[in-house]
Amino acid sequence: MPRPEDARSLGNSARWGAMSTAGQSSRQGFGEQTLQLSFPEEGVRFDNLVLRVPGPKDLQGLAAAFTDGELNEADNISPFGRDELAERLSHSPTLVRLVVADVETGDIFGGGTLHHLDPKRSVVEIGYWLYPRARGRGIATRVARALAEHAFTLGIQRVAAYVEVDNVPSERVLERAGFTREGIIRSLPKSEGRRVDKTIFSLLPGE
Repeated sequence: MPRPEDARSLGNSARWGAMSTAGQSSRQGFGEQTLQLSFPEEGVRFDNLVLRVPGPKDLQGLAAAFTDGELNEADNISPFGRDELAERLSHSPTLVRLVVADVETGDIFGGGTLHHLDPKRSVVEIGYWLYPRARGRGIATRVARALAEHAFTLGIQRVAAYVEVDNVPSERVLERAGFTREGIIRSLPKSEGRRVDKTIFSLLPGE
């Protein structure tokens, strides 16, 4: 598992919340489709990596990331300790929290999220973060693309990602993943109460 001193990352503004393995989309009301986020228990494999739901054995390493001040600042990750993190491993139809790991060794490189689902508009946001030992290998780009592709299989029509202005490495991740830069959204909140400007990127099915 990663050491606490390794818990500094490249990532976008992903606030991690409750984990989800919610069921498939359901229909209700006047024929409207209500989208819900879901993720297969076995995870989603791409190349030699797998995105999967974190389990109890992952908590110690993840807690190191969640309590790291630099990571919290860079990625807007809430500073959960191990016990609080364990309590938050509950289900939500609007957010999925994942780890990305090596298929063969199980070594965790970082994590990703599908979050802030807007089921009426078929829009969801993605987030990602990496430990520094995993940077420079194209992992973040592949994670961003895999998150978006999975969202499309659920019926999502627009995947968005927000990056703090001047976070050039994370902007390049999204550009390499095929996302389009749309502009700057001003004065968005961060977890500690400050507000920052962020660049918004998006990806549509088929792009």
